[in-house]
Amino acid sequence: MKYFGTVNSFDVDQGRGSIKPEAGGDNLAFERSAFSWDIKANPPTTGQRLSYDVGTGSDSKPCALNLQKI
Repeated sequence: MKYFGTVNSFDVDQGRGSIKPEAGGDNLAFERSAFSWDIKANPPTTGQRLSYDVGTGSDSKPCALNLQKI
């Protein structure tokens, strides 16, 4: 199931950030590997709307995966 949200923050150097779900709830973390495009050439911006899947990170907490531009 695809979810939608907006980028809350993104640190280009660390390749980490968070997304605010449109449906509400806590922000979800994401990492560089979760993107479907080259973020070095076109990094996500705060407020950008994206679609994503929800998975579990290495810390066993929910995270955003398969981030895509819409």
